[in-house]
Amino acid sequence: MVVIKVLLAALLCICQVAATCPESEQIHCRTSDRCTRIRYICDGDNDCGDYSDEESGICSAWRNEYCERGSVRCRRMGDTNCVTISRYCEISDPPCEGDLDMRLCQMLREEKLRPLEEIVLPTEEAAVRRSSVEEAEILGEEFLEKVNVTVRHPDCPQFYTRVGDRCLSVFFFGKVNWGEARSFCKTIGGDLLTLHDGAEKFHELVRHLREHHIESDFWVGGNLRNETAGWTWIDGTPMELGTPFWTLRSSTDCQSRTYSVGVNSTRVANEGACYHYQQAPHTPAEGHCAALNFENFFYMSDEKCLELKSPLCVFPKKV
Repeated sequence: MVVIKVLLAALLCICQVAATCPESEQIHCRTSDRCTRIRYICDGDNDCGDYSDEESGICSAWRNEYCERGSVRCRRMGDTNCVTISRYCEISDPPCEGDLDMRLCQMLREEKLRPLEEIVLPTEEAAVRRSSVEEAEILGEEFLEKVNVTVRHPDCPQFYTRVGDRCLSVFFFGKVNWGEARSFCKTIGGDLLTLHDGAEKFHELVRHLREHHIESDFWVGGNLRNETAGWTWIDGTPMELGTPFWTLRSSTDCQSRTYSVGVNSTRVANEGACYHYQQAPHTPAEGHCAALNFENFFYMSDEKCLELKSPLCVFPKKV
């Protein structure tokens, strides 16, 4: 008897699934096998005979102030358009973003009109959990890929990777102040990176960071201990100012620019034209330690030394 009941229940489920409407753009009414067109929902006519297509809760969600009845705003890939609710529920990779009550999508998938308060989305939390786990796994794989090109290479000591003919430690996942960054570099046998090898080495480094999608800000081995000595690298050599190393900064205020003429004189550029862009470092200084920030496309900037950034270390011996 139990087996028969199970078979009957299974047969009933099969019959219910098989009882579809004759046309794809139709949906079952609530209390009968009658079908009505989806576009007739909430049109003011009792098409189902039981008013299930004019149920107030459904109609409240079916209409909105931005699009015509049965349509809703879909934000996707930078654009916002009105699409039918059926289409909104179907679009994926990426899906629509908007204010639609997703119980309407569940109702359309079930192909039967029901009051929204009766519709439960039982798999929603599980789906969110699955997508979160999947996203975390993807991020983990991306992290491992970055580790392989930032702190690991067969030609370099442990914690270093090869960039050109140098071994660098691009410790993107740690955030410390400038002093701590230098101590970390010394702990692993190196020191903060200096960039007095010329523009070619600088370009080589920036290209490596961009190619491997590194998005951190990095401390490098330059600082301003006093205005008299000016900006110097940690080995005592003066830092080259200007292009191509230092970033631009915009300002609401404009300033004229000067250039040197001879040894001890300057001249105003372009008849005193006023410019909204100035090149780092600030004068007078605001930050006293040098960094390569993702925001500045890894051009160098003067930053406050106690800010938290990643160490960018160099091993003393070239490959």
